[in-house]
Order: sequence, then structure tokens, then C-alpha cells
Amino acid sequence: MFCFVPFMHSHVDTTATNRVCCAGQWYKKYDLQEWDSKDYQDIRTSLMSDDTEWRRECIECKNKEESGAQSLRQHYNDVYDQFDKPELNIVTGTNFDAPISYDLSMTNLCNLSCRMCGPHSSSQLQKESIKHPELWPEYADDLHKDYNKRYDLDKMLDNAESLFEVKFRGGEPTLQPETRAILERLIEVGNINLNILLTTNGTNANNTFFKLLTQFKNVHIQFSIDAYGKGHDYIRGPASDFKTIWSNVKKIRELNWAGNVDFEINQTVQTLNIFDFWRLRQEVSLQYDWCRFRNFIVYDPHIHSPRFMPDQWKDIAVAKAKEAGAYEDEKHIFNMLNKYNHNNDVMQALRGNIELMDMSRKQHLKDYYPLVNDLFEAHE
Repeated sequence: MFCFVPFMHSHVDTTATNRVCCAGQWYKKYDLQEWDSKDYQDIRTSLMSDDTEWRRECIECKNKEESGAQSLRQHYNDVYDQFDKPELNIVTGTNFDAPISYDLSMTNLCNLSCRMCGPHSSSQLQKESIKHPELWPEYADDLHKDYNKRYDLDKMLDNAESLFEVKFRGGEPTLQPETRAILERLIEVGNINLNILLTTNGTNANNTFFKLLTQFKNVHIQFSIDAYGKGHDYIRGPASDFKTIWSNVKKIRELNWAGNVDFEINQTVQTLNIFDFWRLRQEVSLQYDWCRFRNFIVYDPHIHSPRFMPDQWKDIAVAKAKEAGAYEDEKHIFNMLNKYNHNNDVMQALRGNIELMDMSRKQHLKDYYPLVNDLFEAHE
């Protein structure tokens, strides 16, 4: 199955490890630290084909395409067409001899502690998990891991003039000095026309950071918001304040931007919000009609994914969406739900995680998501 991603793009995670992309399940056995490594060459060879066979790492893109949502593979294949289908090279990717697109999760520095996240992407969750290791048993061996290893920015910025795209992701990139260093270098070499994508939790509208960002000509900002109102703060942690975030979206839009800028609300659909997640899209369309909207089902940690809910829960979620006139807009989410069977072990693990985290944070599920609470009690 042809995919342009490994020929032009590199994803860097919070351990300074290279992966092909953020969507694929790229297992640790691959050595992708060097752009011309043998593993990279083997992956490129397998993804040059036009056959219909999918690599096992690419299951997320496969599922998205089958549900009717656009996958990362389709997005970058569109970029390939926009570039007039440049000559592909197994060793160097393209004639640039280096990645021209980066997806960067530089460190886990973050001011929020989202329930469906993990210590690898949130310094706040890492601190909470060290205090309460029972919250994240799958990270038991990694709780004290250094998620702030310095990635070799110099190697990346040596090619700063040729970069087509840089994506800044979490932790929270607006708080990270590495993000500012990259923006400053791009301005220094005059590459202000590349595509910049910033994923932010919306809590920080810092003037110093955004003075840099507003100098770029093609900026796409994704605000990670998971529910409308207090349900968002329950999911995102005690430091989250929905009213401030909702206000910051408008404040950032009204800055003096040098070129094209567009805004998008990104929503993570999970078991907690599955029965009313569609309300956020409705509120965005009413209040921020200039802002695009996108949502997707959480895959990892899998205990938070609504894919494994009992069938009757899925039926209730569909009924609620239809009752609110939201089903057609969210059909891609419900199509994804129906691809998986109920897993009782996953549901029990989720309930245990919620109860432990509620005790840690002095919260209670029933105060934020009463229907989920009632269904869990009935599920006993």
C-alpha cells in the first residue's frame, strides 16, 4: 500500500526516538535514528508498492479509511501529488536527502494531566504517577524515565531552509523552549513560508511565544478540547479551566497574523464523553463558525477507547446522537465503534483507573458524567 510518509517525514517522540509517523504502531525493533538506516530503506521499499496489502503497523490508517475518515497516509499522498510526484529514493527518501517534514513531541513538559494521556506525554501525569504508581501500571518501569532528552536540533535545523512542514505537539509546545528555538532559527534563515502546525491545549496565550508564531505565513493551530464545559476539565485535569481555554481560542485568533492562519478544534472521543461528545461540535459551529472541527477515537491507552464498550452502551451512544440530530456528522466515530467487540477486562480496567484517579484528584465521576457512572454501576 503506497505511502509517501517515510520518504519525506519523521516523527520524534519525547524520548528523542525517531518513528515513521505518529499514526503507525512502529515497534521498537526498528532502528530509525538515521534517515538512511537499513530499516528505513526496508520500510520505504515495502511502501512503494501499489498493492492493497497493509503493513501491520499501519492499522490505524486502514481503520480510518474504512470508516470514511481521512488517514495520515491519504493526507501525505495528497502532498506527494502537490509536489508533482517527486522521484523517490529508497536511501534518501527524495532529492532533499533529509526529512522535509517533522512531527515533534520534543519533551513531556505539560501543565495538564489528561486522563487518556500518559507520563510519556505529560510531566504533570508523570509526577502524579510517581505518587500513585497504581494509576499507570503499564508505565511502572518508566515512571522515572527522562522524557526530556535533548533531540539533536542542530541536525534538523541544518536543513531549515528546505523544510516544508513542522508540526509541534505535546507535552504542551507553547511552554517548551525547544519550540521557540526552532521558530527563531526558521525566522533567522528566512523560511517563514513553510507550513507550521501547532497542537495546544489552549491554556497558554503567552505574548512572547505568539509574537514568534505570528511571523509565519502558513499556520494551522489545533486546540485540543474534549468536551463543552466542566466535562472537559474533568478529562483534562485539575489545572484545566474550560472558560479560560474557550476565551483563549478567540484571543489567539485576533492576534496580528502575518499570513494565512486557520484554527481547528481537535476532540479525543473516549468512553467518558461518548454519550455527548457531539455537543462540542454543535457549540463550535454556533459560537466559532470560523473554526474547523475534527474528532477521533482514542487508541492508546486502550482502556479509554469506547471501542470495547458493551453493545448496549454503543446503542445508547448512537441513540443519543440521533436524538440530538448529531449522528450524520459523527457517523465516522460510530462506524469505528462497530468494528470491535466488547471486552469486559478493558471495561473493568477503565473503571478501576477512573476510581483511583478520582481518589487522587478528589473528584467523582457522577458529578461530571452521571450516565457513564450509572452504566458502570449497572454493568456490575
